[in-house]
Amino acid sequence: MARIVHIFTFRAFPAPPAGVPLTEAYDYGRFTPHLVNRPGDGVRVTDLGKHADVLVTTDRSTLAPLDIAAHLWWDDVSLAQLHLSYELDDPSPHEVANHLAVFCHERTSLSLDGTPLVDWLVSSADLDRAPTLDQDVLQFVELDDAAGLVTDTDEPSNDAIAMIYRTVERLPDGGVPVRVPAALNSLADAFAAHGRGVVVLGGQSEATAATVRLTACELLFAVGRARHARAKIENLLQGSRTPDEAAGIWDDAERLSEVAREVRRQRTIMALDVQGYSDGLFMPELVIDSFRTSFAEALRLNELTDSTVGLMDALSDVLGSSLADIQVRAAKLADTRERRWQLGVGMASGIAIPIALLLSYFGVSSEHTIPADRSIYDLTVYGLVWALAITSAVAIAAMTLRQYFRTQNGDRTRWR
Repeated sequence: MARIVHIFTFRAFPAPPAGVPLTEAYDYGRFTPHLVNRPGDGVRVTDLGKHADVLVTTDRSTLAPLDIAAHLWWDDVSLAQLHLSYELDDPSPHEVANHLAVFCHERTSLSLDGTPLVDWLVSSADLDRAPTLDQDVLQFVELDDAAGLVTDTDEPSNDAIAMIYRTVERLPDGGVPVRVPAALNSLADAFAAHGRGVVVLGGQSEATAATVRLTACELLFAVGRARHARAKIENLLQGSRTPDEAAGIWDDAERLSEVAREVRRQRTIMALDVQGYSDGLFMPELVIDSFRTSFAEALRLNELTDSTVGLMDALSDVLGSSLADIQVRAAKLADTRERRWQLGVGMASGIAIPIALLLSYFGVSSEHTIPADRSIYDLTVYGLVWALAITSAVAIAAMTLRQYFRTQNGDRTRWR
């Protein structure tokens, strides 16, 4: 007997109406105490029921009717996984590999009883809109024992390799490397090996198999979050590009601040939701940690995390320097405007003050001091008054210009 579990990932997923925590949906046996201590676990499981005699068809293949049990795993960041599981009476590597290949390689045309996979999910989970089928497909093959899966040298047999690589063709013994978690192979008559998309278990307890599936699915959620965070930043930058680079994001303080806020938010998601899943801190169990480390390496999760975090850190540095440059230019422009305003005020004062002096002198004078028949422009009489007015105007203008050029030269030195 072979139990097969096909796990499809979806993004832009609307939350289903109901669900239970992972720890209530499955029996994890002795691993349960580790699972309940994980903080911030928002994954829920919705049971979509068991569907009898489902005919699976694609554009190229047809699989006999199967009794399929469906479960939906979803979280609060629009990611979800559809788990389709069933048993095969014929556990031959050829038949198992054929099922794995059809559900993976032909998933875009996969139909269940004539209904396309995504439409079938929308109807079964009563969703208000269709999610997007993502690129990740994870498959488990769980066998009752390890017979035929291990060679005399304790290496995965050609049959095991054929299932892991979803091929019905015979492969040369030892010709394709696979990953073998040591702790899962330490017990007698137990076997575990995997690639990037298929995990083969033989002779493992139901609790161990369920916990291995949980660990693998959490790592897939971590990959999805990292991929989503990176796409979010890249889309934001792409949307900010213009044909005229001078008018692009790098000269727009408001847009730069918006991008900086989004980078900080996605950086927090990477720290809490991605690295928190991948480091295994809350599953200090050697058997499962052996698989977690091995499967994370197969998914290249650490490389994805490091490159995404590196992108965000580099972008933060660029954003910081660009914002600082904008602030310097804004301050310089403000100083220039202030100097010009001061120059204008000074020159206006140089005009207004002498006029005020003349008006105050001639305005308060009487017929006795300024006869009506005498012009105020008579310098022989009023020369001193005009001299004082002109002198004050020149003095004010000179002081204003001197202060203007002094501050201008000082700013040139400061901004240099």
